[in-house]
Amino acid sequence: MMRFSLVAAVLFLALQPASHAQPVTAAALPLEAGPEEQAALGRLAYRGGLVLASDDERFGGLSALEVSADGTRLLALSDSAWWVTGALAWDDATNTLTGFSDLSISPVRDSDGRHFEGRSGDSEGLTALGDGRYAVSFERRHRVLTYALGEDWSARDTALPQPLDIPDALSGLPDNRGLESLALTDEGRLVMGVEYPTDLGLGHALWVGGDTGWQRYSLHSRPSFGLTGMAAYDGTIYAVERFYSRAAGNRIGIIAFPVPETGAPAAITPETLGRIDPPLPVDNFEGIAVIERGGETLVLIISDDNFSNRQRTLLMAFAVGE
Repeated sequence: MMRFSLVAAVLFLALQPASHAQPVTAAALPLEAGPEEQAALGRLAYRGGLVLASDDERFGGLSALEVSADGTRLLALSDSAWWVTGALAWDDATNTLTGFSDLSISPVRDSDGRHFEGRSGDSEGLTALGDGRYAVSFERRHRVLTYALGEDWSARDTALPQPLDIPDALSGLPDNRGLESLALTDEGRLVMGVEYPTDLGLGHALWVGGDTGWQRYSLHSRPSFGLTGMAAYDGTIYAVERFYSRAAGNRIGIIAFPVPETGAPAAITPETLGRIDPPLPVDNFEGIAVIERGGETLVLIISDDNFSNRQRTLLMAFAVGE
């Protein structure tokens, strides 16, 4: 009887709403670009950034990003299976990002209503599917699950997953080099990106499709760069690519390419919109979102601090110029 009561209590607690406002700081992140750095930024014009921090031990490791169409709300996904939401503030006169508040953190739940833990909870990619549904990709145990969070994300505390059918070939991906990024095209096709090339010379594998079938494409980007995030907007896929070494630190690129058409050639060569390298503020950027605001196409990126006190959670906004 005691064991049964304990199990019942655990299940009861696991199913209770868990989100409430958490303390957060959002310090302005200046970007001072000299001639070389400005040249590297290319078509990207800085529209403000923030250094986010919280004493809540669940905050950090942010690997994917969604932003509401009006730019006022943020939904991020941590690679420890937590939903992170907040409110964004902007200076309308300059169209720059100025603030983050109302931090809330909720568990990403498994089919039994429990918070994912350990290897099963390495959540990496996120994209909106419409009607308040979101797809989440996982590494290590490679799979994609969908969650009905609601248009306002109010159901995130209790949402339970539904599996999404994906190509069988994805089950054999390397342990920590799997489906890092997701995006949904205007036509409703899901785009799934593999972090690193699995075959020499073939580039990053992109799988595009859905219920009617999948087509594989090959994204040829800079050697040794990982594909860490994607977002589709107005017929274009914007993506984050990242390089890291102990000697060089992080190197980030923002790239773009047209949404692949069914039956199109499999090889894709993206355009580099801009590079973010030291001495510019840089970290382990993984999440990306694209919105239209103030007459500009804005790319927002967020970094995964790996829950390390040597790294930071950075949120940066850039306008895409001609």
